Amino acid sequence: MRYQEIFKDVARASCIDEYRDHMIYRALSESRFVSENMRRKLEEMADQEKRHHDFWKRYTDKCEINSLRLSIEILLIKILMIIMGVTFVIKFFERHEKEVIKIYRRYIDHIDESDREYYNKMISEEEAHEDSLVNQLEEGRIKYLGFTVLGLSDALIEIAGIHAGTLGVYSDTVKAGLAGLVAGVAASIAMASAAYAQAKQLTGVGRPSTAALYTGIAYLFTAFVLALPYFLIHDILIALLISLGFSILILAYISLYSMVLFEKSFSKELGETTLIIFGATITLYLFGEFVRRFLGLQL
Repeated sequence: MRYQEIFKDVARASCIDEYRDHMIYRALSESRFVSENMRRKLEEMADQEKRHHDFWKRYTDKCEINSLRLSIEILLIKILMIIMGVTFVIKFFERHEKEVIKIYRRYIDHIDESDREYYNKMISEEEAHEDSLVNQLEEGRIKYLGFTVLGLSDALIEIAGIHAGTLGVYSDTVKAGLAGLVAGVAASIAMASAAYAQAKQLTGVGRPSTAALYTGIAYLFTAFVLALPYFLIHDILIALLISLGFSILILAYISLYSMVLFEKSFSKELGETTLIIFGATITLYLFGEFVRRFLGLQL
């Protein structure tokens, strides 16, 4: 008897969840940020989720949809899509599919024999959602993610190190900021050139010119963000700490992508690169202090 009650709760939750997914995929398919291929895939997934909702509705008399909550959730998802990209959003919300499939398989004996064939088909469709999305990584920010991460990671380590190295040499925060920014502009050109050469040697990574563009822009953006505190704050130590804080935020952004799209460990990705950045920062700070005291410089 208790098992039957649990199944009713599962049917109710599944009914609501499938309708929520239907509305989310439908909203995403109407976005101008998605490609035509992705739009068709989202529309297909939305239709499937609606059929799944209709199926579960037959097994429960309680499938109330909180329209206000759903509208707010869709709005937040659209904002997230602008920030992180549509592929990220879809993969993020598809992460629960594995657990959903486990639940569906667990209660297959409670499904009427006449519905068993469609129920198995429904499970197959849920499994296909995750697999099919792997082949839909068409967004530039996803397709060229490796080059973008290369630019961001290298810039985070190099620019943070440059700022730390000048901490004892420069008495003016603007000079320290300019040092990092000029080095960043020069290095972004070098990194873009290296990415172009690398992409020409590889197959299936897209156009070399686009790879170079993503790498250069990622590097330049990072150099500007990390240098910004030095132009706004006139205490060089506080500026350094805020700049390092920006580094952690950018790293978290990269690690979140890796976790959702490639199922990597968020804490491991973030922790390892953070240790490298802080290690480089401390090392170059000590080197800058040594140069200042040995040469007696104070610019």
